[in-house]
Amino acid sequence: MLYVKFKINETEKFNDFKKLYNHLVAVRQPDFDFGNEEPDFDWNSMSQKEMEEAFIKIDEASDKVALELERCQNTIPEYATSFLKKYLKIDNDKLGQLGTQKVLSIFNYLEFGFEVDFNHLEINATNGIIEFSTGNFPFGGLERFFITLKAFNMIPTECFDGFSVNEIQWESDFEYDFVELKNETEAYIQKFKS
Repeated sequence: MLYVKFKINETEKFNDFKKLYNHLVAVRQPDFDFGNEEPDFDWNSMSQKEMEEAFIKIDEASDKVALELERCQNTIPEYATSFLKKYLKIDNDKLGQLGTQKVLSIFNYLEFGFEVDFNHLEINATNGIIEFSTGNFPFGGLERFFITLKAFNMIPTECFDGFSVNEIQWESDFEYDFVELKNETEAYIQKFKS
C-alpha cells in the first residue's frame, strides 16, 4: 500500500481538499459517469429560438475541454489554482519551446494520469495520511500530487513510493529531496509479507 503523510496547516483548506479527494475517489469507480450526456429535446415542438438554444447546450455538452475546466473550477479553489500556476510557470520555463502546461494538465493528471486507487484518508488535528494502491509501475509519479497537496497548504512529509519509505525534505515551495528511511522501509515491507 502506497501512502503520503502530510501536515495540515489550515483546516479550511484541508476541507477544500476533501472535495477534490472525494471527486478523485468517485471518478475511479467502475461505472462513474461525469453526467455530461447530451440533453434530451422534444424537437417537434420547439420554436426556432429554442432550437438555437438547444444547439448551444449540445455544443457545451460535447466540449470536453470546457467540461473538464468546469470540473476543475468546481473542485480546485482559486488560491490552489494560483499556487499550481506558479509551479507550472517554473516547469514551463524549463520546457521552453517543448510546450506549455496549464492547470488543466495537472487536473487531467489527477483524474486520469495518476493511476492509483485512493483507499483511505485519515487525519488527526494537524497531520494526515492518504493511502492508495496501484497495479502499475510507474503510476504517474508523485511530484504533481505533492504539489497539489501543497496548493491546499498541506505539506507532504513522508511517503512510501512502492520501493522505500522516504522523508520528504522541502527546499522550496516546489523542490524537495527524498531521504530514504531504511529501517522504516524494512518494517513497512515486512508488514505485507506476514
